[in-house]
Amino acid sequence: MKLEDIEKYLPKYLSPENQKELYEQLKDFPNNINKIYGSNFTFDIGILQSDIVMEIPFFNLPDISSKNAKVMVVSNSCDIDPKNDRPTLPKVSYVPLISLDKFIQLLTSKGIDTERTMSIVESIKKQEKTNMFYLPKGANIQEDSIVLFENILSIDRDYFYEVALKSESKMATLSNYGFYMFLLKLSIHFTRIQEAVDRN
Repeated sequence: MKLEDIEKYLPKYLSPENQKELYEQLKDFPNNINKIYGSNFTFDIGILQSDIVMEIPFFNLPDISSKNAKVMVVSNSCDIDPKNDRPTLPKVSYVPLISLDKFIQLLTSKGIDTERTMSIVESIKKQEKTNMFYLPKGANIQEDSIVLFENILSIDRDYFYEVALKSESKMATLSNYGFYMFLLKLSIHFTRIQEAVDRN
């Protein structure tokens, strides 16, 4: 997608000043990836899509043992807002954070050589890998991390909030720039209009 095309799809709810700031940040991508985190004032809003929350139960089938993890919320903000009454109880979908160092160790354990590993890491940091989102160290995130979109787990919204609010576990929220990048990556991963398959 060209930058000129992206400009057409900037969020309309932003003020002209914030739209301009977002566009300028997108123009400087990926040199400014450290600016993806927002200010702490959004902590008062509640849990939003793309927020990073800790101490949330996660398990990886077929292993059914559960452990608490730092996770990124994938569900959209409206659907998971407890103020929105729904006829059926919605679920919150999220993906666990993975340390980039541990991911590098995994690549090494699979016999991938150093040169190729460094090439993969560079591509990750430029947000070129469509199945993952890169989270640089910053805000309350203590180390470079990634989330793999295919690692999604969903649990009941009420239970999610019970756990999250009990531990006051919200760690970080994304800036307008970070959230826009997140939505782009999420859209590319899950919606491939160019799959080139005639389904008739």
